[in-house]
Amino acid sequence: MEYLPSEQQQQNVPLHLIVCCQCGTPIEPNPANTCVACVRTLVDITEGIPKQGTLHFCKGCERYLQPPSTWVTAPLESHELLAVCLKRLNGLNKVHLVDAGFVWTEPHSKRVKVKLTVQKEVFSGAILQQVFVVEYVVHGQMCDECHRREAKDYWNSVVQVRQKVVFSYHPVAMVMMLYLFRCPIRRHFFIWSSCC
Repeated sequence: MEYLPSEQQQQNVPLHLIVCCQCGTPIEPNPANTCVACVRTLVDITEGIPKQGTLHFCKGCERYLQPPSTWVTAPLESHELLAVCLKRLNGLNKVHLVDAGFVWTEPHSKRVKVKLTVQKEVFSGAILQQVFVVEYVVHGQMCDECHRREAKDYWNSVVQVRQKVVFSYHPVAMVMMLYLFRCPIRRHFFIWSSCC
């Protein structure tokens, strides 16, 4: 007895095949007229995305830096750490992110690997999907709170000077205010201060 496919299965079989313009293998017609293997060799959709990056980690409070100045608590292989890693990639807005996940690494290796799956339309309608790995190196950096806790003689201060003068252009008052303005400049306090 011989197996005969049903009419429904016969309709799904393509009747027309074309030859790939690069390698000559028979393929179904597509907008690029090229097989998938040849399209992958011609086009790299991950070209503008960096494959390596850095993460700053505070050992004191076990938080990661989310630029410019936010520190986020994120355990290893968590959604929060994945969000921090994806925000550090610059070229992701040019492609469509399909999937993202962690690749296991040793916890003491100071490496975090993220596997990304991206899609992009190439050759007028052909959608190419590519999988690649981005490796992050974890660098140690103290956050501001831990830095203040470690440095016991670190002070924060605010100074406000007021002077009441009957005449606004009194020469002694002008000299005194000029002295008070120049004093921090001579000692380079302006680097750490802010004027309001």
